[in-house]
Amino acid sequence: MSGDRPEDAAPEDGTHATPPQWEEPATVAEGAFEGPGENGAAAADHVQFQQEAPPTGTVRQRLHPLTPLLESFRFFIAAAAAAGINVFTTGNFLFAVYISVFAAVAGGIASLIAIQYRGFVIWGRELHIYAGVFTRSHRTVPLDRLQSVDLVRPIRARLFGLAQLNIEVAGGDGTDARLAYLKVDRALALRAELLAIAGRPVAPEAPAADEALPEGAEPAATGAALDEVVPTVTARRLAFASLLEALPVQVTALAVIGSAFAISGAIFGFGNVVTTVWVGFFAPALLGYLQSTISTVNKFLRNCRFRLSRDGGNLLVERGLTDTSHGTVPVDRVTAVSFDEPVLWRSRGWRRVQVWTAAVAQQGGSGTSESTMLLPVGGAELVARVAVEAVPELDVASTLDPEAVARPPRRARWRMPLRWKRTGAALQERAFVVRGGLLVNTYTAVPYARIQAVDVVQGRVQRMQGLATVRAMTAGNLWHDAVAAHRDVREAVAMAAELRERADAAAALERPRLS
Repeated sequence: MSGDRPEDAAPEDGTHATPPQWEEPATVAEGAFEGPGENGAAAADHVQFQQEAPPTGTVRQRLHPLTPLLESFRFFIAAAAAAGINVFTTGNFLFAVYISVFAAVAGGIASLIAIQYRGFVIWGRELHIYAGVFTRSHRTVPLDRLQSVDLVRPIRARLFGLAQLNIEVAGGDGTDARLAYLKVDRALALRAELLAIAGRPVAPEAPAADEALPEGAEPAATGAALDEVVPTVTARRLAFASLLEALPVQVTALAVIGSAFAISGAIFGFGNVVTTVWVGFFAPALLGYLQSTISTVNKFLRNCRFRLSRDGGNLLVERGLTDTSHGTVPVDRVTAVSFDEPVLWRSRGWRRVQVWTAAVAQQGGSGTSESTMLLPVGGAELVARVAVEAVPELDVASTLDPEAVARPPRRARWRMPLRWKRTGAALQERAFVVRGGLLVNTYTAVPYARIQAVDVVQGRVQRMQGLATVRAMTAGNLWHDAVAAHRDVREAVAMAAELRERADAAAALERPRLS
């Protein structure tokens, strides 16, 4: 850098922008510093320097030129489908050629325009992401709050040797930023750079089974440093487990659809059912059944070749058959661990292990809450090993003991007649444990140090019955709080007071504290 002005900070090669050295610190907000004392000492440790966007003219790092085309693959699939249907119905091959040429030309022109406005800049301790042609967007990701940078390789990107980075920060809503697409080696280098700026350890990425090692690298050099927690889950066990999990819903849906069709056909005549009721009800029902089947297959493909390793304070999750994913779970940011037990897994003693971290809700595209999978299916010994890796202080045996989890009072049974026997809560030595579910029974354990607030909620009907619900909220997990439903009101108040006391005591001993 040739000078201290922002205009002199623009790099020539576009690889990394460095902010100017600030001469004066930011002014402290009024009341943030009150002199010596508890508040004053805390404020003195948190004085931050001003940060501003990169100046106009700063060279941006570009994404791969194929990015717009890969993100528009559905458009090309629709064009190909339209051409195929036209050829099949009319035999007009010339029209199919016209459609293909138009899609190629239009897609190429749109890609050339879009790629000019897309890019990113690392400016100080912030990542700035730019996008948009008609509507410009500028997104800033504070790297000081960086939680994880995951490498994801959808199958359409793997065909061209590309990958995308999913960036999450603490307190963000799901994936806070996405850089797609980059060459794999460049994506790995950028991931390491972002983690280094954030001061988080860089976990090595072991290559997938279908990926070649870098030139000159020893096979042991990529994975020897990793402590394997879960060996690769076999496709046979995963497929069988997926079938057992989906079977109750699938069989019930088929039985309902078949019975309704038979009864309505017997009453109104099968001819009328086929022409009217079929189109109005049964066809949409079968479409939903098909979507459920596709969802089960996608879950199987997503968890194929699952492997869990540990590198220092990180758990490394590798999975995927068509779309591969390399995720990182910082152990110091795990707020809860859950154990799922589908109904047909119980006789085999299988469970699924998931963890929740300090990102808000981690919502997926469907708007439902998602967690990070640590074990798609496993026996009791493997489940205990994985859980202890995520939450070292957790007593897995007592957590998963049905007798240790107290049920709600019997007067609450009518509110959940099918789930009452499998619903409960308990204050374990190190964690607050709740249980619930019918077809999939779930145990959720929240370490006391991760509880940020405790609420006691009582509705009108609950007041009439002398019941109340206790809700323990953790950092960021808006949709996955630990809820002890329909407890006796005296028990609920005592439980909430005990939770607050244990949470404060555990958080005071934690260093550093999870914010």
